Amino acid sequence: MKSLYKILAVACLVMGFAACDNEQLTGESIFIDPVIDTTTYTYQFDKWLDKYYTEPYNVEFLYKLDDNATDPNYNVVPVSIGMADTMAHLALYLWYDVYDSVVNPGFLKTYGPKMIQLIGSSMLDPVQGTEKLGYAEGGIKITILKVNKMQLNNIDNLNEYIFKTMHHEFAHILHQQKNYPTEFAQITPANYDPIKWQERTNKEAWQLGCVTNYGSSEAREDFVEVIANYIVKPDAWWDNMLREAGDEGAAIIQQKWEICNTWLEEKWEIDLDALRDEVQKRQQNLDWEMIMNLEFLNGK
Repeated sequence: MKSLYKILAVACLVMGFAACDNEQLTGESIFIDPVIDTTTYTYQFDKWLDKYYTEPYNVEFLYKLDDNATDPNYNVVPVSIGMADTMAHLALYLWYDVYDSVVNPGFLKTYGPKMIQLIGSSMLDPVQGTEKLGYAEGGIKITILKVNKMQLNNIDNLNEYIFKTMHHEFAHILHQQKNYPTEFAQITPANYDPIKWQERTNKEAWQLGCVTNYGSSEAREDFVEVIANYIVKPDAWWDNMLREAGDEGAAIIQQKWEICNTWLEEKWEIDLDALRDEVQKRQQNLDWEMIMNLEFLNGK
């Protein structure tokens, strides 16, 4: 299992998956008659999560801190129930309902993660100078860290800390089911550095033909970084990246994007541009009253 990191000096992602290539995800529920404790103060929120996550998407939304479910090498704090509630609404609006609208309503139920765990703090490594923001386990569970520090009025912050992570991890889940094209890894094999990638700036990575410095660590991370960044980053960010990459770097990035785009369309019937357009439209028109009242669900 690898992890998602944010280097304190440079924004970057580090994440990966435990071996699970032989696992087959289905739409069948993994939760057998979940029992909600009526005596807890979180009873109403738990009922809400069961209605809007477990029942329609076959996913358990975990927000109560369980020491056995976190890395014992780090000290963490629980997510506040207010931030957990906000995050649950945001994820419905900017991820689940997007796939329902653009791909099909059953897609995430079948192929999405079965558990989403929220933790209030990040995981700091003072020796390496890194800050872990999230990680995935076996293509089944995604853990999102530092949720208590979400800047709700800053979509760039939400993308960097939350939604790029989710799209990145989900792209990993998809390519574990249907391998990404082998020619992708052959485009810039000499530029991948799994050990010293964090010493590169993003601009240096762009000039090597990778969309982030973490993407320059290895091919599979490069592949999902192209997809995740393309979905959540606005035109201005993407255009600046291509400009700063120079002619050679931009041409390589465009070549990689074409492979990602074709793979999603042919293997998964996902229109990457349509998915991105829907995400960008929703990001630019964040209406908190609509989101918190679930008006975007159109009666679902």
